[in-house]
Amino acid sequence: QSWRKMARLEIFVGVLLLAVCLSVSARPTASSTVMNLHLYSNATARSAVCNDGTPSGFYFRTGGASQNANSSKFVIHLQGGAWCFDQASCQSRWQSSLNLMSSSPWPSTFDISSGIFAPDPHRNPFYDWNAAYVQYCSSDTWRGNSSATFAGKQWQFQGHNILIALIEDLWSIYGLSSATEIVFSGCSAGGQGVIVNLDFFASYLQKKGSTAKVKGLADAGWLQNLVPWSGDIYTTPIQDQMQKGIQLWGGVVHQGCAYSNNYGWQWLCYLSPFAYPHIRTPVFIQSEQYDTYQVTSNCCNPPFDSQESAYVATVRESFAASMYTVQPPNGVFSAACFHHCSSEDNTFYTITIDKVSMADAVGFWYQDSKNTPVKIIDSCRGFNCSSGCPSAPY
Repeated sequence: QSWRKMARLEIFVGVLLLAVCLSVSARPTASSTVMNLHLYSNATARSAVCNDGTPSGFYFRTGGASQNANSSKFVIHLQGGAWCFDQASCQSRWQSSLNLMSSSPWPSTFDISSGIFAPDPHRNPFYDWNAAYVQYCSSDTWRGNSSATFAGKQWQFQGHNILIALIEDLWSIYGLSSATEIVFSGCSAGGQGVIVNLDFFASYLQKKGSTAKVKGLADAGWLQNLVPWSGDIYTTPIQDQMQKGIQLWGGVVHQGCAYSNNYGWQWLCYLSPFAYPHIRTPVFIQSEQYDTYQVTSNCCNPPFDSQESAYVATVRESFAASMYTVQPPNGVFSAACFHHCSSEDNTFYTITIDKVSMADAVGFWYQDSKNTPVKIIDSCRGFNCSSGCPSAPY
């Protein structure tokens, strides 16, 4: 039976979800949404540096209306922003996206009040938690452990060491040592960073003595090895990018995934369908079936002609089929929208499938202790057909 004929919601308990929503209805909203920049001290010695060698870091704010209401609960969110995989792509990235390779342009404060950072209990199940927004400046999907020299300049790819510095500083300075609950989330390349790092993140905390409940949220990070629609010489297939990238970055992949692949094939562990089966820490997957990054990077932008539409339909088929492989204790939410990264914007609660939003689904999945399947995959017909999908211009 094709996925289009399957039910939109697989074994989803609406009454319990409603109860979760009602349980926060009387709570006050959190106060300040401003986050303050923390740069890692002794960053060079700790290899916690951006591509250009400047210190990496994160933005942080305490949670709750009284600023300590949920001081033992943390959302730790990895920023996205693609990657570079060779000299040409890295030099182009340096010219177009300096803030993704250097901390020098970062402001001292950052204000975000949407998505998983929204201060409204009706829209965000983590509204009053401590929050860290982790800046991405290593261009290596958060898993590099090396450096390279291009045109006489040294470039650092230290995503793995940045993650270690993140845990250590949150532990010693911001109270992570007393955490009882942690959501390790990310968007785009940050979502991919969650998929490849979640077990490492959880085990590192356990080795430090943490007893916190840890779950992951990987938003728009379900990277697939799609064959590009055109033969455009400027389109580098994801397979080639990952093969080159793992060498450039000194990539540290999931150990279980690495062991399951022959030497030279560890780059497969950057592709979500290969990495996911090895994850042991519970994770919630969100991926739009018309993911804008993977549609546009492999094909084209709307409006599509008939041939492009046919290709884009195969992209949707691939995503929907992949989402059905996600099984409890993990969860999934997949709308048929042309969008990317709901955890950082209002689509976290405005895109719905049978009146259930991603925020509703994540909240229920996170709180549920019975491993009730939460698999919400839209089977509506047509492009951008789910309720609440952003409309053109995209």
